[in-house]
Amino acid sequence: MRRFILLCLLLPLWLQAKELVIGGTLEPPLKFLDDQARPCGLDVDMVTAIFGKLKVPIRIELADSGARLTRNAETGVYDLVMTHSYKPERESYLLYPKQSHLRHSWHFFVRKADMRKIHYDTLSDLKPWRIGVTKDFSYTPELTAALADPAYHFQGIPINQLQLRKLNAGRIDAVPMPLVTAFAQIKEVGLEGKLDYLPKPLKTSPYYTVWTRARADAGTPALMAAYDAELLHMKRDGRLKAIYDKYGIPYIAP
Repeated sequence: MRRFILLCLLLPLWLQAKELVIGGTLEPPLKFLDDQARPCGLDVDMVTAIFGKLKVPIRIELADSGARLTRNAETGVYDLVMTHSYKPERESYLLYPKQSHLRHSWHFFVRKADMRKIHYDTLSDLKPWRIGVTKDFSYTPELTAALADPAYHFQGIPINQLQLRKLNAGRIDAVPMPLVTAFAQIKEVGLEGKLDYLPKPLKTSPYYTVWTRARADAGTPALMAAYDAELLHMKRDGRLKAIYDKYGIPYIAP
């Protein structure tokens, strides 16, 4: 009932709502382009369902690098950005809702032939190995600090989709990636049976669709509250899980 009352009170604010531009990076099966170059994926379906319910028009744009996504968020090209973990420094240009829609579990992926050779209990175990990282990605504070340590062998690139191919080609030995993203890419590029992940997770984090401060206005807090209410309703009535099922993604309640 409270959710219904909230939507009724806020409805007049959106009857003449501006179109929201929502940005993201190419990250199948969360965000990708279909054979007609239309954005699709779990994140796309989720925001489409929520803002469709709220009668707010949206346009989704997918960038090919995290650096471009960050720049566009900071300069106000986007109203919202899919899909970010929380980092205190990001609050200078992003506004976080209360509800997350995804929980990422990150692991180090290695070649299957190296599973008995490469071990990860602490980050220092990986000092002998070449580690791939993606520029502008949010890793753990420990890993971020280690990027400046010459005892490690990091190789940074701007496009996350190339990491597993580099790993399979022997150009790096390990790469931290979310399980959802990694297995989708493994299937997409035909690397089944060639790569695997070390059992201990690097991190497990909730992820959010976030608003940009550069494009926020007087109506943003109300719209964020309505977004939270609708996403919570999707979690409770099974609609969010149905989107996970559509893309073959195991559902872990965020």
